[in-house]
Amino acid sequence: MKPRGRVSGMSEITTVETYVAASRQNPRLARTTLHYIADMIDYFGKARVFEGIYGMDRQLDDIVDFFRGYAMSMERRLLLLVGPQGSGKSMTVDKLKRRLEEYSHKPDGILYAVAGCPFHQHPFDLIPLDAREAEGIWWHEEAVPCPVCERAVAARGDWRTVPVRPLLISARDKVGVAKHTPTDLRREDITNFVGNINFAMLKERGSTYDPDAYDFEGKVIWANRGILDWTEVFKSRRQLLSLLLELIQSKRIDLANFPTVHVDEVVVGHTNYPEYNVFLSEDIMEPLRGRIHKVDFPYNVDIGGEMRIYRGLVERANRARGEQKHVPGDVYELAATYAIKTRQESEGLRGLSPRFFEDAFSLAYTRANRCIDLEVITDAIEQTFAHQSIKDLNLKDLLKLFEETKVEFIHKKVDVIVEEIVPSHFYDYGQNLYLNYLDVAARSVLGEAMSDSDKELLDDIEGVLVQKRQISRQGRIAFENVLLERRDELRRMSYRDNEHLAGAINEIVFNKIKNCLRLYDKTEEMDAKSRDLLDVLQRSAIEEHGYCASCASALFKIIGRSF
Repeated sequence: MKPRGRVSGMSEITTVETYVAASRQNPRLARTTLHYIADMIDYFGKARVFEGIYGMDRQLDDIVDFFRGYAMSMERRLLLLVGPQGSGKSMTVDKLKRRLEEYSHKPDGILYAVAGCPFHQHPFDLIPLDAREAEGIWWHEEAVPCPVCERAVAARGDWRTVPVRPLLISARDKVGVAKHTPTDLRREDITNFVGNINFAMLKERGSTYDPDAYDFEGKVIWANRGILDWTEVFKSRRQLLSLLLELIQSKRIDLANFPTVHVDEVVVGHTNYPEYNVFLSEDIMEPLRGRIHKVDFPYNVDIGGEMRIYRGLVERANRARGEQKHVPGDVYELAATYAIKTRQESEGLRGLSPRFFEDAFSLAYTRANRCIDLEVITDAIEQTFAHQSIKDLNLKDLLKLFEETKVEFIHKKVDVIVEEIVPSHFYDYGQNLYLNYLDVAARSVLGEAMSDSDKELLDDIEGVLVQKRQISRQGRIAFENVLLERRDELRRMSYRDNEHLAGAINEIVFNKIKNCLRLYDKTEEMDAKSRDLLDVLQRSAIEEHGYCASCASALFKIIGRSF
């Protein structure tokens, strides 16, 4: 990697003058903060910047579009993420900030600041407006040097000779990233953002106009050239929202007795809908309302995205704990389906948050032995309710909805057994039933003697056909006549290819399986024939549906219990 103070194909950048010269060859050096973050997203790609955030593609696209609005109105807007608690707002901003730090270490993301500047101001901020116009430099019109930089210019007699240095974004070092969360409003003060007079130094320096008598320690100062992350923004005192308006509208802040100082940072605010609606109702906040770019951040309502969240939780736990606990895909699907059901009616504005399911999977993980199976996760979800402080949601309704979700899930698994497992793994048995039924139907039409088992087979299959409304009760004889006429043709056919009888045959075969599963839920001591049947089911679940022996056993016990 090339030295940080050197840009490819250029001499070393050491002063504002050499920086301006280099910027003519490398347009990246002339980027505003919004432009810089847009390039950062393009450099890594949206998927990598927001890695681990699933089911929120529209919201992430809106955020990317905001940053790509550099040199236009988005330069002077508050990016406001509005959504319920736990919807992923903070995580999204945190990922932006982390990638921003990483980008500043890359050659494409190289940054420079005025040396010794507490605001780490852009070198262009020191260039007077008439000089910028003469040099053909597009920059913020209100750009002016901070008090420290102004003194440096005066000491050298020329802005061109003021030294510059490479800059690395760092939350730890309070460079280009800052976060504010309102806590005690009585102690929340504007000095938290813009610093304050240092009274100890004031005695020594003797003037409030001396930069050395001022502590340039504040979140707006730290966040310059990057992101100010303002959580629960509308819980802040209204005096601070006036500061926010000035910050995004004029890109300037006032510092005690000093002239206003130019800052170029992106403010990202978070809030929930109740607080946002209160803000909208306050007429005094109308100027700020016009400077907001809102992105709705509801709970995820995409099952696939929700499943990826849970899968990531377990994978992370396995890595951290050095374990390899197995989770079948159906466990993720059941939890995700339930989560989405609690949110769908409100389109993600209410319901159980992802944090609820994070806790449920955490409980399931600690209680599971080798596998987080369906029994473990259902117990964990039900027990997680006892540890949650749930407001505005009816607990009885939530538990009822979970029961309904489990029933739907079991029906879905039964459909898989009937429509997929039976035709492929119990084909010979089904084909024999099919051929026997054709023979019995022929004997019925011809008036030949039939055994009790023949009559039972006839009634079973035709009963299913009546239930499915494929034939009527009165139409059974007519149906049997058709079968007799086509008997030779139908006998040469696989039952799976007979569109009228395939479903009924699968149902009859499944009824045999159902009796076995009922027994399995009560005891594992089974006769050899039942054990063979169960082995076929478990082998299918393992080989074709991602189960292991342990969780396959739990699946079929749950299905057996449902009968």
